[in-house]
Amino acid sequence: MQELKEKIFQAAIRQLKEKISLLQQERKAVSEGILEDTKSSAGDKFETGREMMTQDLKTIESTIEKLQEDLEEIYRVQSIKSNSEAVREGSLIQLGTDFFLISASIGQLEVEGKKYFLLSRNSPLGQLLIGKKKGENVLFRGKPQAILDVQ
Repeated sequence: MQELKEKIFQAAIRQLKEKISLLQQERKAVSEGILEDTKSSAGDKFETGREMMTQDLKTIESTIEKLQEDLEEIYRVQSIKSNSEAVREGSLIQLGTDFFLISASIGQLEVEGKKYFLLSRNSPLGQLLIGKKKGENVLFRGKPQAILDVQ
């Protein structure tokens, strides 16, 4: 199971790095667009276009910052090497037919043909799961679900 968790972490790291790289390319293109845009006789049209590109740039930069924080969180949680019976950061949990890794909230990943959900310990479900053990129940999707496995 430790090997599976490592594969999930590696897939998450790969996905985050790819997203960051794409956004950095987009940021470069938008920045170049702002610099290349020269003032024309259109006046207000120029200012509006430039402001829209500046807003796009700010959005891209904040998204890159969030993804980098998620990447740092994945690295931090990946370094936790404790095998606790209770759910904690770094735990891989089977809840019904779903699998969850308590790490950073980056959503769903597919590894070896199975879907895994990466969620934060501070997410609503993460808060329900923290401290629980195999065999205990939590209210999930409106009904009690047993924790089938904790690794």
